[in-house]
Amino acid sequence: MTAMKMNYLLDHLSRLTTRVPKIIQRQLILLLVVSNKQENQKRKIMMTRKMKKRQENLKQNITVIPEEERPSNMKSRPSFSLKLDSDIAGLRKKRNQVNPLLMKGGMGSWEVHTKGIGAKLLLQMGFEPGKGLGKQLQGISTPVEAHLRKGRGAIGAYGPEKVPKIPEKKKEEDGEETKESKISQWRKGDNSNKKKVRYCYRSVDQVLEDGKLKPNRKLPISSDISRVKVIDMTGPEQRILSGYHAIAGGQQCPDESIPTSDKKSKENFALPELQHNLNLLVDMCEQDIIQNDRRMRHLSDRVIALEAENKNLSKVVDQHGQSINTLENVLEIVGRLMNETNELSLQEIAEAFKNLQNNYYEEYKMYELNELASSFVAPKIKDCLLSWNPLLQPKQPNKLFEQWKCILENGISNTTLQTRTMQPYDQLVWNAWMPSIRGAIQQWTCRQPDPLIELIEHWMPLLPNWILENILDVLVLPKLTLEVEEWNPLTDTVPIHTWIHPWLPLLRNRLDTSIYPIIRRKLGSALGSWHPSDRSARLMLQPWAEVFTKGDMEAFLVKNIVPKLQTALTQFVIYPHQQHMDPWNSVYEWKELIPVHIMAGLLNKFFFPKWLQTLALWLDHSPNYDQIINWFMGWKSILSDKLLAEPTIKDYFNKAMDMIERTASASQNHQPGVLEHISYLASLERTQSTIPPMPSVAQPRMERFAEAGQTVAQNSKSFKDIVQEKCEKRGILFMKIPNRYKEGKQVYKVGNIQAYIDGNLLFVSHNGTNWIPTPLNALLDMSEL
Repeated sequence: MTAMKMNYLLDHLSRLTTRVPKIIQRQLILLLVVSNKQENQKRKIMMTRKMKKRQENLKQNITVIPEEERPSNMKSRPSFSLKLDSDIAGLRKKRNQVNPLLMKGGMGSWEVHTKGIGAKLLLQMGFEPGKGLGKQLQGISTPVEAHLRKGRGAIGAYGPEKVPKIPEKKKEEDGEETKESKISQWRKGDNSNKKKVRYCYRSVDQVLEDGKLKPNRKLPISSDISRVKVIDMTGPEQRILSGYHAIAGGQQCPDESIPTSDKKSKENFALPELQHNLNLLVDMCEQDIIQNDRRMRHLSDRVIALEAENKNLSKVVDQHGQSINTLENVLEIVGRLMNETNELSLQEIAEAFKNLQNNYYEEYKMYELNELASSFVAPKIKDCLLSWNPLLQPKQPNKLFEQWKCILENGISNTTLQTRTMQPYDQLVWNAWMPSIRGAIQQWTCRQPDPLIELIEHWMPLLPNWILENILDVLVLPKLTLEVEEWNPLTDTVPIHTWIHPWLPLLRNRLDTSIYPIIRRKLGSALGSWHPSDRSARLMLQPWAEVFTKGDMEAFLVKNIVPKLQTALTQFVIYPHQQHMDPWNSVYEWKELIPVHIMAGLLNKFFFPKWLQTLALWLDHSPNYDQIINWFMGWKSILSDKLLAEPTIKDYFNKAMDMIERTASASQNHQPGVLEHISYLASLERTQSTIPPMPSVAQPRMERFAEAGQTVAQNSKSFKDIVQEKCEKRGILFMKIPNRYKEGKQVYKVGNIQAYIDGNLLFVSHNGTNWIPTPLNALLDMSEL
């Protein structure tokens, strides 16, 4: 490292002392020390190379003749000989002239013993030295050579067997050296055996590149092969080694860089210890350079990483600084809101909350600042509502709560909705608005429902569902229930439906289990002494026909109204000549409230038998058939189409027409054309009876009371007949439910209860699923409730 770089790094290091941590300072100082150490190592390498150069200069230039070139009689002689270019007189031989280009390339070196005609022919045919034979130069450029194994080790013990190929440049240099040596032999004072010494230099970049290719050159051998037991018998004595790697340690590998001819010539002048030490120093120096380079690259990467981390930390610090500033602003606003003097008005508090939502929404949502409203906004709103009369001024504080609803419901997440039982706006309504409503409902009169209904309907969009349910269930419904308990239908002049029906849209099904049973019980007790001639009962029950469920209304009529109508029909006198219709009208006007099948059964049992009997008596006393036909058509025109479509009613009219036709055909004293008119009416009646009536949803397919009476008269009574008779005596509805079966048995409706008969057992449905055997008396008691 140059002095300029050292000064530059020291200057920057002095500047960074205030900002860089001590650990990084130490690493930078260590980096400077390592770089100085590398410079020292380079100097050592140069010194080592100079020492090698001096050693080579001291060696003698001795030529070694290879064994393969020696004559057979010379193999036992020493291998040292002087290389002389001149021939001895008398023994001079004629040398063959060989093409120097081929000799230089090594091709045809054997021609020293021939005339050299092969090389000449090859050159004439276009052969270029150093290239292969053939048209595409696909032949080998060098002949197959035999290589002498060095040392006494096994195959591969000293590396590859093939001698590395010497580059052409090196061969040219060697050729020049040989020429110079030959020329120098003729010069006076020149040492013919002196060779030119060449130095091999390796730069730091080359050392580092070799370190990348061989990073683990110094690692100890730890494979499984190193633990194999090896017996070395190549020497004079047998040796037991710990692994194959010990063979190279026990045998000295010959230096491959020195030709074989030179090794034996320099055995007396070799310094293996010095060479080993110098090589060891060079290797250590190279390893230090590699380690220092790796350390330097690691430290440079570390510096880059620390700089990136410093940038990230600076960003985090900036973000935290911004967060601190934001939180300080939020704390300032919250502190102003939570001031002990609490001098802020509702409008100022609302502006503060809007400021938090608009400018600091994340903090407002994170820290749930809307919870503060229940602590200091609710008391202020409650003070504003002290003079508010909800029943007289239902819309006065509406805008105030609309504003706070928008403020407090903003910033509430789904997780907050799931975890919290009461939201901030709900707390505000419960703590500030509900006390005024409780006081207003306590002062409210149940018979004047409009003010309270108007108040609730106006505030419904602003009220949470659970608060609205609480008002209806806890405040309104109990007060209405107490008022209904005190209601007397006989003395009260105000109809109950006028102050109960307005609550139907709000209370809905709540009235079915709390108020409606009380109303039916009180109406039933009031109808105990009622007579059908009093039409006030029908006017009182008419508003409840669509309010009560169909089953409850039907059971109420069967229990309280139908028995009275039966009594009235029983007392009704049918007199064709002077008929009084008031008893009939008092019964028949209930046709709109009483279902068709019940009215048809009532007429079938208590009216039409007497009606047919009266017709029979009239026909026995030579009647006027025109009057009979007018009487017949008059009663038929009174009944509605739904009643006329009933099979039992239609059967009675068919029987009456048959009686009239038979009597008229048997009688001889009748006016002309009367028989034809009666026959026409009879055929017309039969034609209408054969046409099946249109099915009606409100008209169930049931067994009529008349059919039950006929069955009882014809057969012995069954258990079903006994149940039906008991129900008729108590005024309980007993009818089939169309298309409903349980285990193959017909399901009946007994009052409001479903049951089916299996032999002599009654199975009653509880909750619509469980069917439990029940005694007949218990079923009748349950149906009367």
